[in-house]
Amino acid sequence: MVSIANQPTKSTDSFSDYLRVLGRIPLLSPAEELHLGGIVQEWLSHPDPPLALQRSGARARNRMVSANLRLVIVICRRYRGRIGNLQLEMIDLLQAGNLGLIRAVEKFDPSRGYRFSTYGYWWIRQSVTRFINELGNSIRIPIQMRSLAYRVHLLQAGSDKVLSTQAMAESLGEEPRRLETSLRAAALCRPVSLDQPVGSPGDDSCLLDLIQDERTLTPDDDYRWLHPHIWALEPAERKVLGLRYGSDDPCSLSEAARIMGLSKSFVQSIERRALRKLRQQLTPVLAPRSA
Repeated sequence: MVSIANQPTKSTDSFSDYLRVLGRIPLLSPAEELHLGGIVQEWLSHPDPPLALQRSGARARNRMVSANLRLVIVICRRYRGRIGNLQLEMIDLLQAGNLGLIRAVEKFDPSRGYRFSTYGYWWIRQSVTRFINELGNSIRIPIQMRSLAYRVHLLQAGSDKVLSTQAMAESLGEEPRRLETSLRAAALCRPVSLDQPVGSPGDDSCLLDLIQDERTLTPDDDYRWLHPHIWALEPAERKVLGLRYGSDDPCSLSEAARIMGLSKSFVQSIERRALRKLRQQLTPVLAPRSA
């Protein structure tokens, strides 16, 4: 796992310092995304990666994570209105979003031909919304303990091996004793864990595997479902939507017009046409009653 000890915490000087640090991290070009994403996939898909591949894979993953931390901020800012009721700070939300970003980097398949920000958006959003919902459903334990317990859950879920308490404490920048206390408190509010093993010894199934919810889609499901609809658009329409919505730093209409060498009004008409096409295709599925 990528260490998140350097992510913003309440002990850091200020959130603005964190933003300034991120501002100095260069973004990745499409070619760099393909290259780094390919290295990460080669590393994680190898049954027994040699040491050199482990090191290059970890470096590539860390580089992709660092270059996309701005995307987490953009997504988390959309949920500022919800965290006030839970007595959360933006930093709590960023930590959950960053863990989703790490997972997205590990799952990203560069051969699909789409920018990482389009794919990573779904994983980050899922991690953030789960964090909010988890805390909103918890009762009778301090918000700081609930937050820490959930961060531990995300950290362990993103690892391919069982992490020791000491290892998790170091990665999260917390004291082992405080971590254990938070987990015990969270367990009191959750008598039955959906991660609880079921079945015979050696069976990796858990209780969650037995609960079917056909309405629940993973970020991969969302991505695969939306991808063909995007690529059914005209090249100019895809280009405009990519500039306007497909990154963590979307272009204004004026900027998109300058990049494409077209007038602002013409780019706006292309955008409206593309969105209208998507709305016609997706509304019958997303909101059948209004179709």
